[in-house]
Amino acid sequence: MCNSYGLRAVARSGIVLFVLTTSVFSFKETSAFSRSSYFTTRENKQLKGYVVKRFDSPSLLSCGQQCIRNAWCTSTNYIMSPEKDGKGTCELNKHDFSLIDENANFDDEQGVTFSMLLVISKVQNSLDPS
Repeated sequence: MCNSYGLRAVARSGIVLFVLTTSVFSFKETSAFSRSSYFTTRENKQLKGYVVKRFDSPSLLSCGQQCIRNAWCTSTNYIMSPEKDGKGTCELNKHDFSLIDENANFDDEQGVTFSMLLVISKVQNSLDPS
């Protein structure tokens, strides 16, 4: 599935993998680069004990974008809130990847989506056609 925000998702066995693609253009240097980030998600799961930053967020996509803007961020918890008109709360987490296994530090929480950052790749493209 792909939408206009550059979000692609594939569902398998209750785990969703989504890709965020962000493009940045620099007209001074006539170059552009694009970053793709891959997240694996677990619905109705919340990682406990590693939250560094918490804030209101309009969507899971926006929460993931905030994570890739912070070099220390390794995962997110996105908490949907029916009281916020479809918006939710984003928690940015920092942890060693080795600490995260199938059941460690996770609570079952309805309406929460845990997303772990897997890969960030950066591709530089020149805007000069020559």
